[in-house]
Amino acid sequence: MTSMPVSEDLIGPLGQAFNGLEEKTQESVDRFNAAVAHINEWGFILGPLVASIEPAIEFIRAKLSELVKLVRTAVEHHTPVVSLIVQSFSWTENVQKPVNNLTHTFGNRLYDWEGKASSAYKDKAGKQNEAIGAVANKADQVGRWLIDIAQYNVDYMAELAKMVTGFLGALVTASLETSTVVNIPFAVSDLAGAVGDVVAKSLDNLVGIAKRFVAALSKVRDLISYMTDQKLPRGHWPQAVEG
Repeated sequence: MTSMPVSEDLIGPLGQAFNGLEEKTQESVDRFNAAVAHINEWGFILGPLVASIEPAIEFIRAKLSELVKLVRTAVEHHTPVVSLIVQSFSWTENVQKPVNNLTHTFGNRLYDWEGKASSAYKDKAGKQNEAIGAVANKADQVGRWLIDIAQYNVDYMAELAKMVTGFLGALVTASLETSTVVNIPFAVSDLAGAVGDVVAKSLDNLVGIAKRFVAALSKVRDLISYMTDQKLPRGHWPQAVEG
């Protein structure tokens, strides 16, 4: 049986994904700007070649802009995601476990108790024990659902971090900002291809994670159905005394 993770199991990887994310993205922007400036400096020698490499430059610029937007959105949502993780585990710790400890226990002397009062007590206590079990199970279902949502957020961030690292790596490898005039057209072409591969692969993975995230969110209807249980008559706690 797989044990439930603890909050650090998710917050740790999330922090690692965020570590240096903005700095790497800014370095990518700086390297691209330096590369464009370098190409412009040699524009009078490159001549007509500038026009031929312009589409590749614009392609790289568009992919970099896309990356910057993704990172900016992720950074803006960092704190809410951490809060979600903390609250997910808090739910399990502060709701499920305490509820499990509420179960009525029947001591040996209780079985010496006879009569209508004894029967009524055992009946009510039995129903309330069933209700406690039902609530504990619901708390477990909700807790696992919340943790799934948090896990998809962490997976998304980890993949985005790979995308940022891959993009920067492609720029470093190309070294366009220091490339020779003769090599500039080839370096631009290679960089466009590398950037295209990095972004396409990462975006495919991000879309897959997003789809699983949306699928998990759609299960909120299942959570609502959890609240319907015959052990909780009309959605209320079974009362020992009514009327």
